[in-house]
Amino acid sequence: MSELKDLALRENVDLDECIVFTKENGDILAVNVKYVGIKQRQDKLMSANFSMFPKQVKQLEEFFSKLNSGEMFYYNISQTGNVPVNYRGLSKVTKKASHDSISIFEISLIMQPAQSMPRDNYFNPSCSCCTLHHIL
Repeated sequence: MSELKDLALRENVDLDECIVFTKENGDILAVNVKYVGIKQRQDKLMSANFSMFPKQVKQLEEFFSKLNSGEMFYYNISQTGNVPVNYRGLSKVTKKASHDSISIFEISLIMQPAQSMPRDNYFNPSCSCCTLHHIL
């Protein structure tokens, strides 16, 4: 956790406005949520779609370049807690069509929810009418 705070101070970022990716080896990358859109597909895969400047795309590619398909990492949106996912790949970088001189590039990160989430992470609802009974 101290590495995350160090990153926030060093990069001058507000973690409440970031999605933070963390690898098992402790590497951390923070991306402002205004550059990210997350979608869950019907096949249970998720895609994080990024529209960013070239420097940021390069950082993203370098961060995920050494991950193998199926390797676990975590994402944390606005400090709501780490969510384990398995890496499935990065799309090719494409340049977004634009009428101005600012270059924006798009790239997608494909993730799969980790299947190793232990059942004891869920709490037992206290009443029979609770809306959380469907997860038990």
